[in-house]
Amino acid sequence: MDKIFTVTDLGDGLWEIADCVGCRCYLVRGRDRVALVDSCVGVGDLRPVVHELSGGLPVTVLLTHRHHDHIAGSYLFDDVRIPCEEDVDIALGEEHNANAVRIYVEQGRAPEGAFSAMREGTRPSFTYFEEGDVLDLGGVTIEGVFLPGHTDHSMGYLVRERRLLLSGDAVTPCMCLFFPESLPIATWRQTLEKMQGLPFDTFRIGHYSHEFRKSDLDGFLAAADYALSGARGLSWMYTYIDGLKGSLYISPDTPTDDADSPDFRAVIGPYVPREHKRRRRHGSCDE
Repeated sequence: MDKIFTVTDLGDGLWEIADCVGCRCYLVRGRDRVALVDSCVGVGDLRPVVHELSGGLPVTVLLTHRHHDHIAGSYLFDDVRIPCEEDVDIALGEEHNANAVRIYVEQGRAPEGAFSAMREGTRPSFTYFEEGDVLDLGGVTIEGVFLPGHTDHSMGYLVRERRLLLSGDAVTPCMCLFFPESLPIATWRQTLEKMQGLPFDTFRIGHYSHEFRKSDLDGFLAAADYALSGARGLSWMYTYIDGLKGSLYISPDTPTDDADSPDFRAVIGPYVPREHKRRRRHGSCDE
């Protein structure tokens, strides 16, 4: 496996960069500088990819949240910004990253001895990006908007000129709300309602190569409502952190049973011990 990154030109100065384990970041290029929204899991050296796409323009990394599979590649850049109050436990993130990369290698998803950004790079000196802050790239702007749920201060980035939202893990087909830093499902539902009022037509996320439309939020709202309805979920174990588990609620309205499909609709919330079945996955529900 000699090719770590796959680059997709989405047009109009926007590129999707996917790494070999399915994490995605997005490069937005303006006249004067570029923004890299998230930075993948840190397998492989992201710098030459970004340099080629940026044409040598200055790079600002905008992180959507604290998790290692989004911040690891930022260890290779100087200007790194993270949502205000999105606390980062650097040592814990590096531990989780090392464990995840080891599992990726065992699964054959990452090459043995691959470059590791967290090991080879430098811990960033994060600066904060707040809701309403705007980064002017020259002819295109990026505005931060808080989208709490997956973590307590997750942020999305509006590219108003493109009518686009880059939302990280704020919304995913198998929505993960089981982490200690995650907020209640009801709070995430409020975030979905907030998103419905934002000025975008499409959004892109951190783990699927798919263009979602604002109308797709209806299916995520239905999944949230099902999880809040008192329905019985399935006991679910997280692959990459020992002992971390949750309760999986698969929306009865989901059009597919394939958890790796962008059309899947489910929520993993805090563990509820009354469940009677156990399920362990290695697909996108582990992201």
